[in-house]
Amino acid sequence: MLLPRRRGGNERRKGVTAVEGLVQRVSHRSSRTALPLSHSCLRYCLYMYDAESARDETSLRQRLKRETTAVHQHLEAQLGLLDPSLDVHRYRRVLETFYGFYVPVETNVTRLAAAEPPLGFPLRARTELIERDLLALGRSPAELAALPLCRDRPEMSCLEDLAGCLYVLEGACLGGQVLTPLLHRRLGLAKDSGAAFFAGDEESTLPRWTVIVAWLDGLPRTGASTAHIVSAAKATFDAFARWAAVARGGSPWSI
Repeated sequence: MLLPRRRGGNERRKGVTAVEGLVQRVSHRSSRTALPLSHSCLRYCLYMYDAESARDETSLRQRLKRETTAVHQHLEAQLGLLDPSLDVHRYRRVLETFYGFYVPVETNVTRLAAAEPPLGFPLRARTELIERDLLALGRSPAELAALPLCRDRPEMSCLEDLAGCLYVLEGACLGGQVLTPLLHRRLGLAKDSGAAFFAGDEESTLPRWTVIVAWLDGLPRTGASTAHIVSAAKATFDAFARWAAVARGGSPWSI
């Protein structure tokens, strides 16, 4: 995979500092001494930093990122995957929360995508990866079938709803690339032992995300409503966070 054109020394050093801080906060939130970044992890973060910095600040991608930050952070807090006290039991409960949301939402996404013009990229059935992880962590097929499913789902009736939802679902795969080594280090989990969902497309994650971002940024030129897409993305984050709060025994909320 080729990296974007290298920047000048001072500018690139500033970028390295920024991404190092990001990974250290994510991977070692509970530690006072951050571990050195691996070459592959640093390469990944530099790619993301350069790709995002080169993108026009007025693009749909940038507006989505800016306007969904608050609800995205609320969702992360509800899931608790970065909590230092995360253990295998809690991790399995988080996966069950993902399962309860992804099963109905992916069904709706598939249905709507079939009624719209071709997207230009294949949809991914990530529910199957969650099933594989839960089975690896001790759940039986009968227990999977009995898991509750989210009924308070985001609206899915037009292209803008589809785009906003896919921004959330596909964007989660980027976070998975940071979480996968964390799960291995803390819980001893790998792709074949409970972390298949977060491992996702692995090295193909960034190329796929690039295609999806290009598709998103092209939608306003086809007449799609930017405001509606942003609203749909926020509604997807919001619905997932409400579901996660209920699954953890808390009270549903909305912002």
